[in-house]
Amino acid sequence: MKPISAMALLFVVFLGALFIYVSEDIPDFGDPYSPANRYVNLHISIDVGADGLEDSLRAGVIPEELSSRIKARGFPSPSETEYSVEEVEGGWDVLIAKEELLYPEPEKYYFLKEEEEGNKLVVYRYSIPVRWEEKCEEEIGVPNMVTAGLADYRGYDTLGETTVIFTAGIAVILLLRRRGKL
Repeated sequence: MKPISAMALLFVVFLGALFIYVSEDIPDFGDPYSPANRYVNLHISIDVGADGLEDSLRAGVIPEELSSRIKARGFPSPSETEYSVEEVEGGWDVLIAKEELLYPEPEKYYFLKEEEEGNKLVVYRYSIPVRWEEKCEEEIGVPNMVTAGLADYRGYDTLGETTVIFTAGIAVILLLRRRGKL
């Protein structure tokens, strides 16, 4: 065997082992409650045994200690804006009012969950795909999530994507108008 072939074989075996290792942690296809699709752990926790923590959450109030830890991590603190707390199965949803003109309704921002072991309340952040799935058709009126994501949610943040879609549309129109020249 040539030295380059042996090196290529070792590289392929290494990549195969790496892919198998990574794929072990991939959740079932279509699982809506998998961490990657539902929420992301922010590694912020607080003791459940704190005085009246669950009572204050049921009353719709975020404890100041939890709010300050969220702010220290660089995320928007619920205490700085209008928010509400809703008790759901397995924890609490924290809805924060957005500072937008077009869609000023509160949106799910944090999920507070009591861990079974360790008596800790852990903070999770809802991921963007959850928002897209829940609000896409309501806000835009387009059932196709890819089109909605490119043309509305991200298109105006990155003007390049809007330009690419516009250029592709013009190119298709020009190609379809060519009569008998092919």
